[in-house]
Formats: sequence, structure tokens, C-alpha cells
Amino acid sequence: MIRLLTPKDGELLRGYLYLALYVPEGQEPFPLDVLQEPAVARFVVGWGRDGDLGVLASDSTGSDIGSAWLRRWAGSHRGYGFVANDIPELSMAVRPAHRGRGVGTVMLQALLGNTDERGWSVSLSVHRKNPVIRLYQRCGFREHEEHGDSVTMLRRPPEKDARGGRTRCRS
Repeated sequence: MIRLLTPKDGELLRGYLYLALYVPEGQEPFPLDVLQEPAVARFVVGWGRDGDLGVLASDSTGSDIGSAWLRRWAGSHRGYGFVANDIPELSMAVRPAHRGRGVGTVMLQALLGNTDERGWSVSLSVHRKNPVIRLYQRCGFREHEEHGDSVTMLRRPPEKDARGGRTRCRS
């Protein structure tokens, strides 16, 4: 089940923010206090402000298993995948036990359906070795800029056609 995030979901997003931090194989995970660092915390602090948009995935028991969210940046407060003030940046995480089961695809399709209706482009930053990069490519994200081991990707809204239809990511 997928639902839209509300301003009350800010604390829940902190946990997903931690899960969204990519740790290459063989490296130690980040300490939990990394969530206190301003460059990291800004992705969820004050959740529910104008321009914030996100979804939460739940399993059949109602337990949350993943989240994908967007945030717009202004001024010098920017995310790692910043492209422009009018382009929100994507963050996404799925609980480890539920990865590889299509949860990320379903969440991303739901969220991108919302952005497509609004005519929004979406950006993100991803480590080149993170397997989720293939999902982003299937969903229409293209490389925009390189930053060391990471790449900023950008997805423009598709052209509207007469059929309308749901946003889909390629198989």
C-alpha cells in the first residue's frame, strides 16, 4: 500500500534518511549521529513545508517498509543532487528485508506520477556503485553531472499524450 506523506511523518523520515545513506560493500555504516549534521538533517528537518512531497509504502500488516520523498532547495541550503531551485531533489530508502522486491519501483512510480501531473522535473544524487541507479535509469533519470564517485541525475516530466495513463518505469 502506498500513501502520501503528511507533516506528521517527519520523525519517521529520519529513519529512512539513515537508510538512504549509501554504504559501499565492506565499509562500516555511518554512526547514527550523522543525522544531526546539517548537510544530512536538511533532507527531513521541518518536513511538510511548501514543496515537500513524498510517499510511504506499507506491507500487508500495515508496517512501513519504504519511503520516497522530494524537497526543494533555496539559497545556499542545497542537497547533494541540487540542479535548480525549482527542481525538487529525490531521497528514497527501502528497509533491507524488503529490497529487491519491487517496493522502490512502486514508490517511485507513485511519486513520479504526482510530479508528472504537476509538470515537475526531479533530480537526485547517487553513488555510481549503488545498485538503485538502474531503477532510476529505468524510470527516466539521466546523468546530469558527475561529482567524484557520485552522479547527479535529472528526470524531466514526459510529454503529455492523449491517453493520459499512469507513470511507469521500464522493466
